Amino acid sequence: MILVWINDIYEGVTTFVTGMRTTAHYFVENLRDRGGATAVTREYPEQPAEVVGERSRGHLVNDADRCIVCHACDKACPVDCFTMDGERDANNKLRASRFDIDLSKCIYCGLCVRVCPTDSLSMTTSFEVDPHQAELGRFLFRRSTPQLDQRLDAPEIERLRALANTPREALSTVDRDWLDARIDPMGRHLIGVFGLGYFTPEQKAAADAEREAKKKAKAAQKSEPRPDPGEKQEQKP
Repeated sequence: MILVWINDIYEGVTTFVTGMRTTAHYFVENLRDRGGATAVTREYPEQPAEVVGERSRGHLVNDADRCIVCHACDKACPVDCFTMDGERDANNKLRASRFDIDLSKCIYCGLCVRVCPTDSLSMTTSFEVDPHQAELGRFLFRRSTPQLDQRLDAPEIERLRALANTPREALSTVDRDWLDARIDPMGRHLIGVFGLGYFTPEQKAAADAEREAKKKAKAAQKSEPRPDPGEKQEQKP
């Protein structure tokens, strides 16, 4: 019993000395402003970050043009922060009509980025995730709970992004009311809207017609008789 007690004291002292030695090493490096410990705590937001590492996990974004709506990211996400839906385009490929990321839930684990088969998902090195930032305001919106289930078509997505990046005082009353119905400056949810928007009835009809025409043309091409390579072709003089 006494030996165990002495051993515990010995381990506690050695652990303390090791920790203080490490602390002193980094403290000296900070004083000399060199080495791997030159980073110091900054008073945010008065002193925003000046250098952000390339491997930092910042804002999660999706390149909708490359997304195939396979739901791989949705299955890998441990907090269920994705909402997505797709439609077939004229080439019979799934397009991301809706791809919302609830950054109020995201834990920045990066699992979705690793499983994405098309590399459409990525994480920026942006230090701040704020819809008022010029480079992010095009995609990030604060939305209330009733606004999360709104179905936005392609023209509405373009209008939403255009109006959201226009100074509020420059908007007309109609545009301001339209924008307020879809985003809330004090919304509870910070949503990344990375979808292309749903087809309008006219766009859907055009895509369906073009897809059907391509399908018929492909079927007709397959049904055409092919020359038998064993038959000798009659040569004209």
